[in-house]
Amino acid sequence: GEVRPPKTHLFNLNHPYLHLANLSGKMAAISSSFTVARPIKTVSKAKVAARSSFLGSGINGLGVSAKFQRATPAARLAVRADADDGQVVTPMNGDPFIGMLETPVTSAPIVTGFLSRLPAYRTAESPLSRGVEIGLTHGFFVTGPFIKLGPLRASEFADAAGCLSAAGLVVILTTCLTIYGASTFESDETAMGTRTLTGRQVSPDPLQTADGWSNFTAGWLVGGLGGVAWAYLLTQTLPYYS
Repeated sequence: GEVRPPKTHLFNLNHPYLHLANLSGKMAAISSSFTVARPIKTVSKAKVAARSSFLGSGINGLGVSAKFQRATPAARLAVRADADDGQVVTPMNGDPFIGMLETPVTSAPIVTGFLSRLPAYRTAESPLSRGVEIGLTHGFFVTGPFIKLGPLRASEFADAAGCLSAAGLVVILTTCLTIYGASTFESDETAMGTRTLTGRQVSPDPLQTADGWSNFTAGWLVGGLGGVAWAYLLTQTLPYYS
């Protein structure tokens, strides 16, 4: 006897709220209802200038500055070229893996010419003659400080005492050179030569071998003692020292 309403499906596809067209319209209406219009706040130029003077360069520091923006490859290459043109100290031959720098002092023609003429870098000469030349120079000039600044500089034996002290220093340095050669060139391996970019073979320096260093040390001893003896003869014969 009870009258019940007819059963309907829970999801009625014909319902107006579930229709696709109506659903999109409803969603647009709901989203627009939550949109709040915010007024645009304008700042006068006077306030911006006041803030810039108080904070420094401006109040736009939190934004992306134009100099920090991503530059194009052409701009980066131009900046790098300008930076390279202004460099004073650069790697030798443009290769940073050599471990040597080119500076206006070390790469000047007058400096390189002077260094290439020193006995230590004249690879065409024998190590013995190079040692004699270096020893003569050091033995001759090292006697002056001992004669003029030694403990017997005010006595009549100042010249002899200074020259003997210089000879002792030459012997001590000879011992140091011998120890250095024994520790550095203890192996009998032949030094490897190098080649230029054109393939030309460059012979190694004979001084950088055990035999060459031994000859250099012997030449240093002979030249150093000879320089000291020559300085002593000059102190006894030149009128300036008498």
